[in-house]
Amino acid sequence: MEQTLAASGSYRFNRISFFLNGKDILVDLPPGISTLDFLHKIMHMYGSKCSCNEGDCGACTVVIAQARKGTIVYESINSCLYPAAKLHGKHLITIEGLGNPEDLHPIQKAILEHHGTQCGYCTPGFVMSLFALLVSTPHPDKSEILAALEGNLCRCTGYQSILDAALDLSANTERSDILPLYYREIEPKLFTFNIPAEEYDRSEASLHMIQHYHKAHSIEELCQQLARYPEARLIAGGTDIMVQVNIARRSFERLIDLTDILDLSEIQKEQDGIHIGCGVTYSQIMDSDIIKRDLPYLVELCSLIASKQIRNFGTLAGNVANASPVGDSLPLLLVLQARLALMSQERSRELPVSEFFVAYRKTALQKGEFIREIIIPVPPQDAYIDTMKSAKRKSVDISSVVSAICIPKDGTALLAFGGVAATPALSKIFSKLYQAGASTEIIAERVAEEFSPLSDVRGSSSYRKQMIINHIIKYLEGHDDKASLAY
Repeated sequence: MEQTLAASGSYRFNRISFFLNGKDILVDLPPGISTLDFLHKIMHMYGSKCSCNEGDCGACTVVIAQARKGTIVYESINSCLYPAAKLHGKHLITIEGLGNPEDLHPIQKAILEHHGTQCGYCTPGFVMSLFALLVSTPHPDKSEILAALEGNLCRCTGYQSILDAALDLSANTERSDILPLYYREIEPKLFTFNIPAEEYDRSEASLHMIQHYHKAHSIEELCQQLARYPEARLIAGGTDIMVQVNIARRSFERLIDLTDILDLSEIQKEQDGIHIGCGVTYSQIMDSDIIKRDLPYLVELCSLIASKQIRNFGTLAGNVANASPVGDSLPLLLVLQARLALMSQERSRELPVSEFFVAYRKTALQKGEFIREIIIPVPPQDAYIDTMKSAKRKSVDISSVVSAICIPKDGTALLAFGGVAATPALSKIFSKLYQAGASTEIIAERVAEEFSPLSDVRGSSSYRKQMIINHIIKYLEGHDDKASLAY
């Protein structure tokens, strides 16, 4: 339930335990407070900067270390969008934990030596993004560095000096130089962490934008909470809800966080396809050997979504549930004929993705129901599959038009678009035109006539129609080129 302001002075607080720059922390959190606000307002640590407050600039970047499948992963995240309650059992590393003027960290020293800072406002974010990269990737190349920094903006240096510093670090440092010993000593504690988080009611005169922030720890508990609070909003990554809180100043009565449910964070291949749990992040998809082997175009698509920081906690299921007509993943899921496993306390059911979007940002989810997993059938190896995104920037931008195509050798053909209608949609005429042998130009013109896109800040209706034509021409030319090479 969304409101202008939280109507009650009674809130559900979260008591969590975690590590902050190598130190044990036990803290009571107001419901839904972001990690950035926690650092600023509770810990009075101001090194992580607030600029856009919606995950676009990277100035607030911090690093989260956590145990995952027998290893410790270090990931950069936008602290402005990351609910602090998610920190429980993790290690939060901020710019204050890396160095000081008398003893600079190697990353800080390199940026200084290569003149990679001027006003300095964005510098902590760059340092933390490079920290996560260099800890996780030995001697990254230029493309890996650029990918790690795509979510960090700088208006002073022109980026080349920062890139030079990063290349110097890659060539001349080892992981042990980047990761302090006392942080490595925290890692065993992350594996054995077993302190339970707590929730309790508290009355306050202060107003908070969120009244209740629950964390479910099992699928059964999640179903029970949704049955009890059917008006609650689910939060996985929270990359959309937290923007609404920070920028639109929308209040939510109750959020239920599902990211502690390990069963929902799995990727498995079964007879009916690849099952992607609703807690799986974009980064986990990109790192999955299963996805790389059987759905490489999904990996490529994920690399175009937002930035590294967002991909580290944003989820594919969240992109589906958000039901935006320009959701980047949705056309690809449509042409792959993906299905959704939906669940509530009362029942479980499956629904094709093509039947999930019923109107603008409206879905077929019923009260108390959630997306448990996305099931993607493995397409034939000889199928031509591609996806395309048109946006003003390569990274950290919402699509003007996004599309996907699938043409198996049997001649059936599916084409889907986002950004050209109230919902992501499959073309109803593309397959017939393609199978009838219509020319590329005729197919492109007819499909463009099928949709009636609106004009908005991301593009006019005429621009979007032209993008439909351009996407189709590029797809079919690419298909012809692939077919000729195979022949």
